[in-house]
Amino acid sequence: MDIRRLPAGQGLVWFRQAIDLGAKNPRAVFGAGMLLVSSLYMAVSAMALVLSLLIGDERADGQLPDMKLLMLVALALALLIMFLVPILLGGLMHVVRAVEAGHPVRARDLFAPLCSQSGQGLAWLGLVQVVLAVVGGGLVVALAGVGYWQDYLKAVEVVMRGGTPEMQGPAHPGLLFVVQMVFNYFSYALLLYSIPLMLFSGCRLLPALGLALRAAVCNAAANLLAATLFVGALVIGALVAALVSALLAVLGGAIHPVLGNLLAALVMLGFACAALVLVSGAAFLAWRDTFGEGGSPVPNSPPHQIEA
Repeated sequence: MDIRRLPAGQGLVWFRQAIDLGAKNPRAVFGAGMLLVSSLYMAVSAMALVLSLLIGDERADGQLPDMKLLMLVALALALLIMFLVPILLGGLMHVVRAVEAGHPVRARDLFAPLCSQSGQGLAWLGLVQVVLAVVGGGLVVALAGVGYWQDYLKAVEVVMRGGTPEMQGPAHPGLLFVVQMVFNYFSYALLLYSIPLMLFSGCRLLPALGLALRAAVCNAAANLLAATLFVGALVIGALVAALVSALLAVLGGAIHPVLGNLLAALVMLGFACAALVLVSGAAFLAWRDTFGEGGSPVPNSPPHQIEA
Protein backbone atom coordinates (compact mmCIF):
# COMPACT_ATOMS: atom_id res chain seq x y z
CA MET A 1 0.00 0.00 0.00
CA ASP A 2 1.40 3.36 -1.04
CA ILE A 3 1.90 6.18 1.44
CA ARG A 4 1.47 9.70 0.16
CA ARG A 5 3.99 12.29 1.29
CA LEU A 6 1.99 15.31 2.40
CA PRO A 7 3.12 18.87 3.09
CA ALA A 8 3.18 20.16 6.63
CA GLY A 9 0.22 22.42 5.82
CA GLN A 10 -2.00 19.36 5.47
CA GLY A 11 -2.17 19.30 9.25
CA LEU A 12 -4.00 22.63 9.15
CA VAL A 13 -6.36 21.25 6.50
CA TRP A 14 -7.21 18.28 8.74
CA PHE A 15 -7.83 20.64 11.63
CA ARG A 16 -10.25 22.78 9.59
CA GLN A 17 -12.04 19.81 8.10
CA ALA A 18 -12.37 18.08 11.47
CA ILE A 19 -14.19 21.11 12.87
CA ASP A 20 -16.85 20.64 10.18
CA LEU A 21 -17.24 16.91 10.77
CA GLY A 22 -20.79 16.02 11.59
CA ALA A 23 -22.32 19.03 9.84
CA LYS A 24 -24.03 16.67 7.40
CA ASN A 25 -25.50 14.48 10.13
CA PRO A 26 -24.76 15.89 13.60
CA ARG A 27 -27.31 13.61 15.22
CA ALA A 28 -25.42 10.50 14.13
CA VAL A 29 -21.87 11.78 14.69
CA PHE A 30 -22.33 13.48 18.03
CA GLY A 31 -24.83 10.86 19.15
CA ALA A 32 -22.16 8.23 18.52
CA GLY A 33 -19.69 10.38 20.44
CA MET A 34 -22.11 10.50 23.37
CA LEU A 35 -22.53 6.74 23.26
CA LEU A 36 -18.76 6.30 23.24
CA VAL A 37 -18.28 8.57 26.26
CA SER A 38 -21.16 6.87 28.08
CA SER A 39 -19.78 3.40 27.36
CA LEU A 40 -16.33 4.32 28.68
CA TYR A 41 -17.88 6.03 31.70
CA MET A 42 -19.85 2.91 32.57
CA ALA A 43 -16.75 0.73 32.15
CA VAL A 44 -14.66 3.01 34.39
CA SER A 45 -17.51 3.23 36.92
CA ALA A 46 -17.69 -0.55 37.08
CA MET A 47 -13.93 -0.64 37.64
CA ALA A 48 -14.17 1.95 40.43
CA LEU A 49 -17.05 0.03 42.03
CA VAL A 50 -15.07 -3.21 42.13
CA LEU A 51 -12.04 -1.47 43.64
CA SER A 52 -14.16 0.37 46.21
CA LEU A 53 -15.74 -2.93 47.28
CA LEU A 54 -12.30 -4.47 47.76
CA ILE A 55 -11.10 -1.48 49.76
CA GLY A 56 -14.28 -1.49 51.84
CA ASP A 57 -13.90 -5.17 52.71
CA GLU A 58 -10.33 -4.63 53.89
CA ARG A 59 -11.21 -1.58 55.99
CA ALA A 60 -14.17 -3.38 57.52
CA ASP A 61 -11.67 -5.84 59.00
CA GLY A 62 -9.60 -2.96 60.38
CA GLN A 63 -6.74 -3.57 57.95
CA LEU A 64 -5.11 -1.45 55.28
CA PRO A 65 -6.00 -2.44 51.71
CA ASP A 66 -3.74 -5.02 50.09
CA MET A 67 -1.96 -2.85 47.51
CA LYS A 68 -0.79 -5.85 45.47
CA LEU A 69 -4.32 -7.22 45.18
CA LEU A 70 -5.70 -3.80 44.30
CA MET A 71 -3.03 -3.30 41.63
CA LEU A 72 -3.74 -6.73 40.10
CA VAL A 73 -7.51 -6.14 39.99
CA ALA A 74 -7.05 -2.61 38.67
CA LEU A 75 -4.65 -3.91 36.00
CA ALA A 76 -7.10 -6.60 34.86
CA LEU A 77 -9.97 -4.12 34.63
CA ALA A 78 -7.78 -1.55 32.89
CA LEU A 79 -6.82 -4.17 30.30
CA LEU A 80 -10.49 -4.79 29.52
CA ILE A 81 -11.01 -1.07 29.00
CA MET A 82 -7.91 -0.81 26.81
CA PHE A 83 -9.22 -3.65 24.61
CA LEU A 84 -12.56 -1.84 24.32
CA VAL A 85 -11.22 1.61 23.42
CA PRO A 86 -9.86 0.78 19.90
CA ILE A 87 -13.15 -0.90 18.97
CA LEU A 88 -15.21 2.10 20.07
CA LEU A 89 -12.87 4.55 18.32
CA GLY A 90 -13.19 2.42 15.20
CA GLY A 91 -16.96 2.57 15.54
CA LEU A 92 -16.86 6.37 15.72
CA MET A 93 -14.62 6.49 12.63
CA HIS A 94 -17.10 4.16 10.92
CA VAL A 95 -19.92 6.62 11.62
CA VAL A 96 -17.81 9.58 10.45
CA ARG A 97 -16.85 7.77 7.26
CA ALA A 98 -20.46 6.90 6.45
CA VAL A 99 -21.58 10.49 7.06
CA GLU A 100 -18.80 11.92 4.89
CA ALA A 101 -19.76 9.48 2.10
CA GLY A 102 -23.44 10.48 2.36
CA HIS A 103 -24.58 7.05 3.50
CA PRO A 104 -27.45 6.63 5.99
CA VAL A 105 -26.07 5.99 9.46
CA ARG A 106 -27.28 6.14 13.05
CA ALA A 107 -25.57 6.85 16.35
CA ARG A 108 -25.87 3.23 17.48
CA ASP A 109 -23.77 2.18 14.47
CA LEU A 110 -20.91 3.02 16.81
CA PHE A 111 -21.16 -0.63 17.86
CA ALA A 112 -21.13 -1.97 14.28
CA PRO A 113 -17.45 -3.07 14.46
CA LEU A 114 -18.39 -5.47 17.25
CA CYS A 115 -20.31 -7.49 14.64
CA SER A 116 -17.48 -7.72 12.10
CA GLN A 117 -14.28 -9.72 12.15
CA SER A 118 -12.12 -6.72 11.27
CA GLY A 119 -13.77 -4.68 14.00
CA GLN A 120 -13.26 -7.37 16.61
CA GLY A 121 -9.62 -7.57 15.55
CA LEU A 122 -9.17 -4.00 16.75
CA ALA A 123 -9.08 -5.38 20.29
CA TRP A 124 -5.53 -6.55 19.54
CA LEU A 125 -4.53 -2.90 19.41
CA GLY A 126 -5.34 -2.83 23.10
CA LEU A 127 -2.60 -5.41 23.62
CA VAL A 128 -0.26 -3.25 21.55
CA GLN A 129 -1.05 -0.33 23.85
CA VAL A 130 -0.24 -2.51 26.84
CA VAL A 131 3.14 -3.42 25.35
CA LEU A 132 3.83 0.24 24.56
CA ALA A 133 2.84 1.21 28.09
CA VAL A 134 5.29 -1.34 29.50
CA VAL A 135 8.07 -0.10 27.20
CA GLY A 136 7.26 3.50 28.05
CA GLY A 137 7.28 2.69 31.74
CA GLY A 138 10.67 1.04 31.35
CA LEU A 139 12.05 4.14 29.64
CA VAL A 140 10.68 6.36 32.40
CA VAL A 141 12.22 4.14 35.10
CA ALA A 142 15.54 4.15 33.27
CA LEU A 143 15.60 7.93 32.97
CA ALA A 144 13.82 8.98 36.18
CA GLY A 145 15.56 6.43 38.38
CA VAL A 146 14.22 3.48 40.33
CA GLY A 147 14.07 5.56 43.49
CA TYR A 148 11.57 7.92 41.87
CA TRP A 149 9.04 5.12 41.36
CA GLN A 150 9.62 3.75 44.84
CA ASP A 151 8.84 7.22 46.21
CA TYR A 152 5.79 7.33 43.96
CA LEU A 153 4.39 4.06 45.32
CA LYS A 154 5.05 5.22 48.87
CA ALA A 155 3.24 8.46 48.08
CA VAL A 156 0.23 6.49 46.82
CA GLU A 157 0.18 4.54 50.07
CA VAL A 158 0.34 7.80 52.07
CA VAL A 159 -2.58 9.19 50.08
CA MET A 160 -4.57 6.02 50.77
CA ARG A 161 -4.05 6.69 54.48
CA GLY A 162 -5.21 10.28 54.08
CA GLY A 163 -1.78 11.90 54.45
CA THR A 164 0.15 14.41 52.35
CA PRO A 165 2.96 12.78 50.33
CA GLU A 166 6.40 14.25 49.72
CA MET A 167 8.20 13.40 46.51
CA GLN A 168 11.49 14.33 44.93
CA GLY A 169 11.73 15.19 41.25
CA PRO A 170 12.96 12.63 38.69
CA ALA A 171 16.52 12.47 37.45
CA HIS A 172 17.19 13.97 33.98
CA PRO A 173 13.83 15.82 33.74
CA GLY A 174 14.66 17.51 30.42
CA LEU A 175 15.69 14.30 28.67
CA LEU A 176 12.71 12.51 30.22
CA PHE A 177 10.33 15.11 28.77
CA VAL A 178 11.80 14.82 25.25
CA VAL A 179 11.74 11.02 25.30
CA GLN A 180 8.15 10.98 26.53
CA MET A 181 7.01 13.40 23.82
CA VAL A 182 8.63 11.35 21.04
CA PHE A 183 7.37 8.08 22.48
CA ASN A 184 3.82 9.43 22.91
CA TYR A 185 3.80 10.73 19.33
CA PHE A 186 4.58 7.31 17.88
CA SER A 187 2.25 5.54 20.33
CA TYR A 188 -0.76 7.64 19.37
CA ALA A 189 0.16 7.58 15.68
CA LEU A 190 0.32 3.77 15.73
CA LEU A 191 -3.11 3.56 17.35
CA LEU A 192 -4.93 6.21 15.30
CA TYR A 193 -3.54 5.07 11.93
CA SER A 194 -3.87 1.35 12.63
CA ILE A 195 -7.58 1.53 13.49
CA PRO A 196 -8.75 2.66 10.02
CA LEU A 197 -6.09 0.53 8.33
CA MET A 198 -7.51 -2.58 9.97
CA LEU A 199 -11.17 -1.57 9.83
CA PHE A 200 -11.38 0.00 6.36
CA SER A 201 -8.27 -1.10 4.43
CA GLY A 202 -8.51 -4.75 5.50
CA CYS A 203 -4.97 -4.90 6.93
CA ARG A 204 -4.01 -7.36 9.62
CA LEU A 205 -2.42 -6.22 12.84
CA LEU A 206 1.29 -6.39 11.98
CA PRO A 207 1.01 -4.91 8.46
CA ALA A 208 -1.20 -2.15 9.84
CA LEU A 209 1.36 -1.32 12.52
CA GLY A 210 4.13 -1.24 9.92
CA LEU A 211 2.17 1.09 7.64
CA ALA A 212 1.20 3.29 10.58
CA LEU A 213 4.83 3.59 11.64
CA ARG A 214 5.89 4.52 8.10
CA ALA A 215 3.13 7.12 7.88
CA ALA A 216 4.16 8.59 11.22
CA VAL A 217 7.72 9.03 9.92
CA CYS A 218 6.93 10.12 6.35
CA ASN A 219 4.36 12.75 7.32
CA ALA A 220 5.72 13.72 10.72
CA ALA A 221 5.48 17.45 9.96
CA ALA A 222 1.78 17.32 9.00
CA ASN A 223 0.95 15.00 11.90
CA LEU A 224 2.79 17.14 14.45
CA LEU A 225 1.15 20.34 13.20
CA ALA A 226 -2.28 18.73 13.44
CA ALA A 227 -1.46 17.34 16.89
CA THR A 228 -0.27 20.75 18.11
CA LEU A 229 -3.42 22.47 16.84
CA PHE A 230 -5.67 19.85 18.40
CA VAL A 231 -3.87 19.89 21.74
CA GLY A 232 -4.09 23.67 21.83
CA ALA A 233 -7.78 23.61 20.91
CA LEU A 234 -8.51 20.92 23.51
CA VAL A 235 -6.70 22.85 26.25
CA ILE A 236 -8.65 26.01 25.45
CA GLY A 237 -11.87 24.02 25.15
CA ALA A 238 -11.23 22.32 28.48
CA LEU A 239 -10.70 25.68 30.20
CA VAL A 240 -13.88 27.11 28.68
CA ALA A 241 -15.85 23.98 29.55
CA ALA A 242 -14.55 24.07 33.13
CA LEU A 243 -15.55 27.73 33.53
CA VAL A 244 -19.01 27.17 32.04
CA SER A 245 -19.44 24.04 34.12
CA ALA A 246 -18.52 25.90 37.31
CA LEU A 247 -20.89 28.76 36.46
CA LEU A 248 -23.80 26.44 35.74
CA ALA A 249 -23.05 24.49 38.92
CA VAL A 250 -23.37 27.69 40.93
CA LEU A 251 -26.50 28.89 39.13
CA GLY A 252 -28.16 25.50 39.16
CA GLY A 253 -27.07 24.89 42.74
CA ALA A 254 -28.96 28.00 43.79
CA ILE A 255 -32.12 26.15 42.77
CA HIS A 256 -31.06 22.67 43.89
CA PRO A 257 -27.62 21.05 44.32
CA VAL A 258 -28.62 18.10 42.14
CA LEU A 259 -29.53 20.44 39.29
CA GLY A 260 -26.19 22.22 39.56
CA ASN A 261 -24.26 18.96 39.46
CA LEU A 262 -26.33 17.71 36.53
CA LEU A 263 -25.74 20.87 34.46
CA ALA A 264 -22.02 20.78 35.19
CA ALA A 265 -21.82 17.09 34.22
CA LEU A 266 -23.67 17.72 30.96
CA VAL A 267 -21.21 20.44 29.98
CA MET A 268 -18.22 18.19 30.61
CA LEU A 269 -19.94 15.32 28.80
CA GLY A 270 -20.49 17.54 25.78
CA PHE A 271 -16.85 18.62 25.82
CA ALA A 272 -15.62 15.02 26.01
CA CYS A 273 -17.91 14.05 23.14
CA ALA A 274 -16.70 16.93 20.94
CA ALA A 275 -13.06 16.11 21.72
CA LEU A 276 -13.48 12.46 20.74
CA VAL A 277 -15.28 13.40 17.53
CA LEU A 278 -12.49 15.81 16.59
CA VAL A 279 -9.67 13.36 17.33
CA SER A 280 -11.36 10.38 15.67
CA GLY A 281 -12.43 12.47 12.69
CA ALA A 282 -8.94 13.88 12.22
CA ALA A 283 -7.48 10.38 12.37
CA PHE A 284 -9.95 9.27 9.69
CA LEU A 285 -9.02 12.26 7.49
CA ALA A 286 -5.31 11.57 7.97
CA TRP A 287 -5.78 7.91 6.98
CA ARG A 288 -7.88 8.87 3.94
CA ASP A 289 -5.37 11.42 2.63
CA THR A 290 -2.25 9.45 3.54
CA PHE A 291 -3.33 6.16 2.00
CA GLY A 292 -5.35 7.56 -0.86
CA GLU A 293 -9.00 6.72 -0.24
CA GLY A 294 -11.41 9.14 -1.88
CA GLY A 295 -9.03 10.77 -4.33
CA SER A 296 -6.02 13.02 -3.92
CA PRO A 297 -5.92 15.55 -1.13
CA VAL A 298 -5.79 19.17 -2.19
CA PRO A 299 -3.52 20.86 0.33
CA ASN A 300 -3.43 24.14 -1.60
CA SER A 301 -7.21 24.43 -1.96
CA PRO A 302 -9.06 27.53 -0.73
CA PRO A 303 -9.63 27.68 3.04
CA HIS A 304 -12.30 25.31 4.21
CA GLN A 305 -15.44 27.09 5.37
CA ILE A 306 -16.30 26.43 9.00
CA GLU A 307 -19.95 25.69 9.59
CA ALA A 308 -21.81 25.86 12.86
